[in-house]
Amino acid sequence: MHVIKNIKGIMHHKKTNAIGVFLMAMMIMTVLSRFADSVMIPRVTVCSVQDMKLEYPVEIEGRIKTEGEQAVYCIENLRIAHVFAEKNDLVKKKDPLFSVDMEDLEIKIAQMEQEVRACEIGIAEIENTYQEQVKQQERNLNRAKEDYADILNATQQELDLLYRQMEEARIELEQYSALQPQGAYLEDAAKNEEQKEQTDTQRREELEQKYEEKQRLYQETAASREEALKNAVRQMEDAGTSITKSSSAALQQMEQEKIETSLQQLYHLREENGYVCSAFEGRILECGISTGSITSLDPVFVMEDFSQPFQFEGFIEESASIHVAEGMEGVLEMEREGVILEGVKISRVTEAEEGSCRVIAKLAAESVKKTGNAVLSFTRESKRYANCIPRSSLYNGSFGYYFIKVTEEDTVLGRQLRAEYVSVNLIECNDEFAAVYGNVSEHDKIVVRASKGIKEGDRIRITEE
Repeated sequence: MHVIKNIKGIMHHKKTNAIGVFLMAMMIMTVLSRFADSVMIPRVTVCSVQDMKLEYPVEIEGRIKTEGEQAVYCIENLRIAHVFAEKNDLVKKKDPLFSVDMEDLEIKIAQMEQEVRACEIGIAEIENTYQEQVKQQERNLNRAKEDYADILNATQQELDLLYRQMEEARIELEQYSALQPQGAYLEDAAKNEEQKEQTDTQRREELEQKYEEKQRLYQETAASREEALKNAVRQMEDAGTSITKSSSAALQQMEQEKIETSLQQLYHLREENGYVCSAFEGRILECGISTGSITSLDPVFVMEDFSQPFQFEGFIEESASIHVAEGMEGVLEMEREGVILEGVKISRVTEAEEGSCRVIAKLAAESVKKTGNAVLSFTRESKRYANCIPRSSLYNGSFGYYFIKVTEEDTVLGRQLRAEYVSVNLIECNDEFAAVYGNVSEHDKIVVRASKGIKEGDRIRITEE
């Protein structure tokens, strides 16, 4: 009996152990199943569509500089003794920029003084020549007038005499013709007194010839007188033409004034012992001289004048220029100087070289006092769109743009979540969001991120909303 009891105990113990093993196995399978399910099913983060404006942040790198630049010149052909400022140096008003060799300066002054005296002599000679020409012109005019008066008087007397002689011959001819008989009586007289007729005819011919000779002589003399008077008038006109003053004197005068202006600059330079100082506070942009070099017509320095208004100037690629327009406001920052200016307004946008745009923003007075590198940043907003989704949720497939939304369906295993592709049209996008239109609802749960790739119809699990 005791043996039988032991056997029954052993069997009961084995049965208990088998149930335990079975339960343990079931628990392990459940854990494995859940683990496999968690590994195989994509986990996703979802969001809803938003009503918003798209923002486009833009940064333009450039410089703060003065609106204008000033060139510093020096009289040419002077030797540079010392240079006290270099490119990018900041200088204050009255700071020395450079000095010239004093020996060269004195030689230059002496040369220019001689040039001024030469101009004065040249101008005096030109003026004397002109005055002599004026006097000679007056003499010629007086002589021409006297000649005209002599011709007028002398020829008039001769012409009057010839006219009287011509008239006397004419009257004599007319009187003789009036005494002669006419018509039939003349014919009878011719028959009876042939000899008298011959005498009368000869006399008439003599008188006619005399009149014609006097008339011809008068006409020739009148024509000759008219021609002589015409020539005399021409001589008076020629003599009366005013003498045009040569432009040589004016040119010489201009040259003299130019030299005297340069000479005054040299005198001032001598008073300053050859030193040239800055007339304003600014920064050296270009330096065109060095110790021992000779000055020319080119500027010795090009400087930014800090007394003038400041402005920002930058360049941006043309592809990004659609986000930039005059009147837009932004924030200007000079990181190295610790300067931050808000509300800086773009005043001008122009095309530049190599596919870029030049952006100018004028700065308020006293807002900055130095030049240097700066960044102008601002945000451009689009119009408001009702359906905006994260850019990361938008895909571009073979059939166009789409996003993935979460749908629910009832199964024998309960309610399950699945992925559905939704086709949309892209309106506009920035780096973060895209505005779309299509079959979109404010209740849609849109997949933003997923633990793995998702195909349409795949089971998914929402881990964050």
